Formats: sequence, structure tokens, C-alpha cells
Amino acid sequence: MRQQSKKTAARAAECREFRRALVASIGRCEICGHDPERVRPGNVCWILVVHEIANGPLRQRCLDKPFGVLCVCWLCNAEALEDKAAWPVSRQLWALRRSRPQDYSLESYLAEFHPNAPRAITQAEVEAWDRK
Repeated sequence: MRQQSKKTAARAAECREFRRALVASIGRCEICGHDPERVRPGNVCWILVVHEIANGPLRQRCLDKPFGVLCVCWLCNAEALEDKAAWPVSRQLWALRRSRPQDYSLESYLAEFHPNAPRAITQAEVEAWDRK
């Protein structure tokens, strides 16, 4: 297992309570709807985790932003969301808007993660997933 830097570990510790509270308040996968309270025998995706929509060097800034994370089951996090062609950022933001409209803010997301490209993702790109 890769060792975390002290800076990364400190940032994760800062955000731990926010992330636990988010998982507790949502209580189901925002992608597939899985509810860990209704575990079926043989179901391996019983645990919920917080998935950061922004990735790469922006991931650390995303850890505690409600407009930048999704609560997903382990299976969706490990398989579905790994496929960036099937789940681009616009589709992940659409899932957030559908599940938690009070936390969805394309403007905040772009200001935080793409300040030099304020039109990197448009509202039309997010809304296009409503029709798919």
C-alpha cells in the first residue's frame, strides 16, 4: 500500500467528519440507489464511500466540498465511476443535481476547480443527461 504524505493525511483528517456526516445523511448510493440497510446475501457493495468528482491534482481540494462529491457504494466507486468515458464530470454533476439539488452548484464547482476555464462544463452538458 502506498504511504500517504503528512500533508495528504492531515487534509484527510480535516475532512473526515464532513465525509462521515455526508454518508450518514444520504444513506444510499447516489448512482445506483443501493441502500446498505437492505443488504442481500452475496452483495459485495454494502459499504458507502465518498467519491470526489474532481480528480488528479484537484482531488484534495474536493474532499470537503458538498458540490464536489458524491456518496456512492463501493461497487460504483470501483467500477462504474472509473470509466471516465461513461461517467464524465458532466454526468457526475448531473447525478449530484438529481440526488442533492441543494448541494448542486455548477458555478461553485467551476470557480473552485476550473477558475481559468469558467465554461469548461456548461449547464446544457449537465442537463443533456436528463434525456439519456
